[in-house]
Amino acid sequence: MNNITTRIIIGSITIFVSLLIAWRIGLWLEPAPEEKSAIVTRSSAAKEPPFASGKVRENLPFELRNVKVTDGGRSIEGVGIVRFDIDRSDIKPAVIAILRVINAKFPVAKQIALSLTPSVDCPVCKIAEAKYDNGRVRLDFGTPTLKQIEESNSRIGVPSASGKVEDRPLLSRPNGETFGTGLNVMIAIAAGRKKNPGMNDDQLLDQASAATGLSYVVVKRHRDFMTAYYSGNAFGSETFDM
Repeated sequence: MNNITTRIIIGSITIFVSLLIAWRIGLWLEPAPEEKSAIVTRSSAAKEPPFASGKVRENLPFELRNVKVTDGGRSIEGVGIVRFDIDRSDIKPAVIAILRVINAKFPVAKQIALSLTPSVDCPVCKIAEAKYDNGRVRLDFGTPTLKQIEESNSRIGVPSASGKVEDRPLLSRPNGETFGTGLNVMIAIAAGRKKNPGMNDDQLLDQASAATGLSYVVVKRHRDFMTAYYSGNAFGSETFDM
């Protein structure tokens, strides 16, 4: 009888642990995107006409915003807006297309700093960063390839050489729901930081939780995902001539 009771208890614990692990994984997993989205323009700034717009191809539009011109047009800064779910292979063509637009409008430009982002509402969410210097371009990739996603996820929970387990988010290709929720979280965090620059990380997450109606854990998960997936320059680089 004692053996039967022991097996029942052990079996119950095993089932509970399995369900807990499945629930934790479920917090991260998102369905694959079913359809491509358009450019996200939500803020008051986005209601103003873009400095320029165009298409790399039919389903890959772009906008150029926040253009700053210095040194008589020789130095240009700008923000390119592209779809949040842009394929990694489409980033370079998008950057080249936007740089060509800038060169056409400012023929004397020698240096161009271009950030690629999925939304004007999230300036820290960077798909890529490009530096143009007299025809030479360095392109840093801020979003991962599928292989890089797999490599990053394989290191979750794995101790480093020093024995420390790094707290890293589970990466995946975002769909509209994932990105929309993450964008709302990032907007709420930015609003909290603007209202009170002295807020620490936990306070900003609490503020975003109150603003979005999401729990602290969910807010942190989406914040960590957005900053990791749209890193700006964490996923490789290349240099080429134009």
